[in-house]
Amino acid sequence: MLKRLHLWPLRGRLVQLTQLRMEWKLIIIFVCLLIIPISLLSYYSDQNYVSSVQDNTSAYVQEVSKETANRLDEYIQDMEKLSTIPAYVDEIKENLELSNRYYESLESGQTGAPSASQSLTLSSVEIRQRIESSINFLNNIKEDTTSVYLFDQYGNAYYRYKSGVRQDIDKRYAVWKQAVGRDKGLPALIPTEEVVNNTNRRNYLFSVVREVFNNAYEPIGLIVVDANMDSFERFVKDMDEVTHGKTFIINKEDIVIYDSDRTFMTRKVEAGHWLQRGREPQGSFIEDVDGRESLVVYSVSERSGWRVVITVPLDELTQGVQRTREFTLFATLLTISLALVLSIFLSFALTRSLRKLLLLMKSVQQGNLEVSFPVTTQDEAGRLGNQFNRMIERIRQLIEENTRIGERKKEAELHALQSQINPHFIYNTLESIRMTAEFNDDDEVADMTEILGKLLRYSITDKKEFVQVEDELEHLRNYMKLQEFRYPGRFRLEIEPYGRYESLRMLKLTVQPIVENAILHGMNPSQTMVVSVSLALSGEDAVMVIKDNGVGMSGETLEKLRRSLSLPQAEGDRRDKRGIGLRNVNERLKLYYGEAYGLEVYSTEGEGTEVHVRLHRTWEQE
Repeated sequence: MLKRLHLWPLRGRLVQLTQLRMEWKLIIIFVCLLIIPISLLSYYSDQNYVSSVQDNTSAYVQEVSKETANRLDEYIQDMEKLSTIPAYVDEIKENLELSNRYYESLESGQTGAPSASQSLTLSSVEIRQRIESSINFLNNIKEDTTSVYLFDQYGNAYYRYKSGVRQDIDKRYAVWKQAVGRDKGLPALIPTEEVVNNTNRRNYLFSVVREVFNNAYEPIGLIVVDANMDSFERFVKDMDEVTHGKTFIINKEDIVIYDSDRTFMTRKVEAGHWLQRGREPQGSFIEDVDGRESLVVYSVSERSGWRVVITVPLDELTQGVQRTREFTLFATLLTISLALVLSIFLSFALTRSLRKLLLLMKSVQQGNLEVSFPVTTQDEAGRLGNQFNRMIERIRQLIEENTRIGERKKEAELHALQSQINPHFIYNTLESIRMTAEFNDDDEVADMTEILGKLLRYSITDKKEFVQVEDELEHLRNYMKLQEFRYPGRFRLEIEPYGRYESLRMLKLTVQPIVENAILHGMNPSQTMVVSVSLALSGEDAVMVIKDNGVGMSGETLEKLRRSLSLPQAEGDRRDKRGIGLRNVNERLKLYYGEAYGLEVYSTEGEGTEVHVRLHRTWEQE
């Protein structure tokens, strides 16, 4: 019901459209065929152009982001290589072990001789000088490193000034120690953090931390390599100036390592934020970034798993195509205007003849038959005018003939009345024979004549195609009575009770031809032939079963009969004379009920035949 209510306004508009005059329909058609395609073509051309620019930009930015990820990998790899140097420099490892033994002796309280205190102090200074000399060498290997720190196992830090020293070294040591403890021997990447150095300058740094092992693969300390995020600015800044967008670097824990405008630096990306999208090795998507719809392109570092995310505002991409878009819009509007004017002119020109023909039709409707359409063209309008003239001429002829037809009507009715005399004459003659037989005490002839009259009246007089089951079975009883007169004691008819089905309607003259065919071809001279009739309902259908105990049929004969039933009656009659009555009944059933209905024949040689009549279930009140 709701669906119908929803479709009702649309149907109303369609009905209104069909009521429009022809010229306005043509204008609408021209609009649909010209203006709409032109508009759609212009729109999709613009969209395809913009999409092409976006695709090309996306591909370019994708390459840039991939290159950035590769450079990031190289940068981190260089820092990791720098962190492995102590593992290959025996001097650094020896000095770290000296530092460990020195502070181990302090913790155990072994101060030695009276001059030992001064000796230990000098030893610690010497150790620091030796380690920091190595750090000075490490600081100068890679220009982009901010500072390199070495720690012994007791957390004592050794460093040399390069671009400042952290003020939180002692606090960060525990974090670094925990980070390398998870993956023994592997470097740990520490996310970006804001650091204040000894000159009170604030920097954003990320670090590579690795444990240092002696030759026996025992941990003897840590090395920490700090990198200033300003080093990324050199290969990101130029690109951001071109795209007017932003660049982000995010680690696997969704912590922002780098941000062009440093809004998200050191922060963890919130759940559901667009920066969490894009877990594939690379890809792109459209997202609203700071109120501007932007193209977001990302690539994932193969080494560190960090994601490089680059945003490009879409309005920056389409800024260069604005002039082309304005020209396309102007050309489209001009074309639409010309097409609209042309469609109006053509529609009125094409319907001029039709409007004139319509006026003539209205004149004919008012009774004026002395009109004629002047044909000047051979197009559809001219042909329609010719047909109109012929129609008017034909109407005049029909009016003239109408009078003659009226005069002949009574004559036709008289002939129809006379055509009914012959059947009545036959019935009256049979009735006279019956009365004469009764008068002469010939009851058998009288009964036969009466039954024959009933059969004739049912078959010929009643013009109805459908009858009640009771009427059809009564006709069968009368037929079997006549056969009993011919072959006394040879037949027995058994009809199962059908009281609740007596108002069921079926096609007239269906059962008797089937029984007649059974008697003609299936009667066994050595026994009484029993014909049984039963009726049952099956869904929307009714099935009448007519069964006999005659001679039956062989499999070959049965198959031949079934094929004959599937053929048109004329062709089937030529091929098989035995089943003419069955084919007639089967074809009538299919004609009136449909192809799903008709006869089904089953037979076993020596046991009898069974015919199923499938009917559509209809009742008398229907």
